[in-house]
Amino acid sequence: MPAFDVLVVGAGPVGAAFALALAQAPAAAGLRIGLVEAAEPPTLADTRVLEPRALAVSSRNRRFLAGLGAWPEALARRACPYHSMEVWDRRSSGHVRFDCAEIHQPRLGDIVGQPALVAALIEALRAQPAVELLCPAAVTAIARLPGGGFGVELGERRIETRLLIAADGPDSRVRTHFEIPTDRWDPDQQALVAVLETELGHGHCARQWFAPSGPLAFLPLAGDGHQVAIVWSQDRERADRLGALASDALARELEIASEGALGGVSLAGEHRLIPLRQHHAGCYWLRGLALLGDAAHVVHPLAGQGVNLGLADAEVLAGELASALAAGLDLDDPEPLKRYQRRRRPENLAMLAAMRGFKTLFAETRLPVALLRAVGMAAFDRAEPLKRWVMRMAGAA
Repeated sequence: MPAFDVLVVGAGPVGAAFALALAQAPAAAGLRIGLVEAAEPPTLADTRVLEPRALAVSSRNRRFLAGLGAWPEALARRACPYHSMEVWDRRSSGHVRFDCAEIHQPRLGDIVGQPALVAALIEALRAQPAVELLCPAAVTAIARLPGGGFGVELGERRIETRLLIAADGPDSRVRTHFEIPTDRWDPDQQALVAVLETELGHGHCARQWFAPSGPLAFLPLAGDGHQVAIVWSQDRERADRLGALASDALARELEIASEGALGGVSLAGEHRLIPLRQHHAGCYWLRGLALLGDAAHVVHPLAGQGVNLGLADAEVLAGELASALAAGLDLDDPEPLKRYQRRRRPENLAMLAAMRGFKTLFAETRLPVALLRAVGMAAFDRAEPLKRWVMRMAGAA
């Protein structure tokens, strides 16, 4: 029966980054790592530059990935650095601008397609002899073993592992199997995602408009500077109506919602709706088990921080396990998992609370509140030290 020291369930950006970081840690030399994924991973050559499933990767996480060898030139050509970010309140004159020059950095982050990032990580993992990719495969059963560790069934195949890592997304089968309690908040929204061709160039600026029904984000894409990926979060019924529109009619709605910031727009390819939700696991670990990324926490996409929180999880957990191994601890020792939770839970919880607060604040339509938002945004825009702190906290430096 095949046996692994560590079995990672989920080969998205977070699970793959964790497996790669652990495999490269000197203290983890000799470990056998398995990575389970239900779908065959893409190859980088087959991924699209104009990808509606776009991720905003912070500069801090780009450096983390580059250090792992997972930000090759082929991925960099598919990524679009953004140098500034502008935020508007559509119910008032409120406006805030962030610029990388304010923190003396060349960029705030990069916009990259999720399939391309996954493909680059998988390419780097294939060069690691200690890592075995188990795909396509899905977990069908899990059982604790009497001597520690787990027996995991992948259909008709059964394997064993000393440490099980759940990076299998918001509907984590692993988290559900162990009945880990999860606080949930349903914003009753859906996100419409698509790629737009724009009349005016995006200028490497990420743009976001807040409206009572939900925010709209324009994320600049690589290419000739006239393509953006959009994430338009809307109340469920309105999202259904928008999703059913013909491309030309939807483009007109987007021109209105974006206040013509990039001139006329047209859709490049398909658009689709993604249900939105937020949740936070009551704990990130059990003996021999840890949750990563969306399996542990899901935040509203309005700040684009979901993948960044997950990559930070991956970096911290890999580091804590490597430190524990270097100190002579066993993989099933709870101390590194406890430290991982202590380090990551407060930041993730704070981001969840902030996103709920933003959603509530900008959903308020009363004029006095809108005026207060405008005053507050204007004051914040002038408070350069505070803006610099926010940009650094978001990983831009």
